[in-house]
Amino acid sequence: MDVNYWINTKDYTAPQLVWNGVGCLFWVITYAALVIEIRKRKFVEMPFFIAAGNIAWEFVWSVFYHPDTGKLYALSYQGAFLLDVFIFYSIIKYGSKQIEIPEIKKYFTWIVIGLLIIWLPLNYFYVAQGLDTPIGGNSGYILNLIISLLYPMLLLRNNPANFSRVVAWSKFIGTGCITVSMFLIYPKNYFVQTLGASCFVLDLFYSILLTKKLTKLNGKSVL
Repeated sequence: MDVNYWINTKDYTAPQLVWNGVGCLFWVITYAALVIEIRKRKFVEMPFFIAAGNIAWEFVWSVFYHPDTGKLYALSYQGAFLLDVFIFYSIIKYGSKQIEIPEIKKYFTWIVIGLLIIWLPLNYFYVAQGLDTPIGGNSGYILNLIISLLYPMLLLRNNPANFSRVVAWSKFIGTGCITVSMFLIYPKNYFVQTLGASCFVLDLFYSILLTKKLTKLNGKSVL
């Protein structure tokens, strides 16, 4: 059996693969936690605008393209996509709870479907025209920055009890680990490095903000 089929040690070093792999694992944990919380609360804490872009990215990188880090990494992308199918379905079903504008609520399902139709070709052609890295770093971090920006905005407009510490911190750890791998793999890709550093700061801010709000909600002191 060719080890490089599963883990590409030919083109990547052990630290690069480990940091990236741990990050991918934590993102799968993030999605799994999201699924559990959705089933429990009937509320989706992922902002609906980027949920459409997120599943579009995973579909493109699970079906049309695959990371060259090895089959094991491709499976993590595909696993995340399968979990995200449920998350996106739940966005259509429960996502209107995120907003208060009646006109948007009325056409919410069509808005979400329209966003998906827009995000799919954007993600596909971004890769097809050679603008991405072999593991989807550029496009993935563009989406990730939007996620990191929208999460605290959504939290501040909704009941913090509907948001999960596990999702927040696993997302922070996952993106943080992948960001380290971006610095190691692409030392001159300042674009993705800037995106990664920005996500790190925003995700840390969100995780601390949510932790404080949930601690206050539960009537405990914040350390």
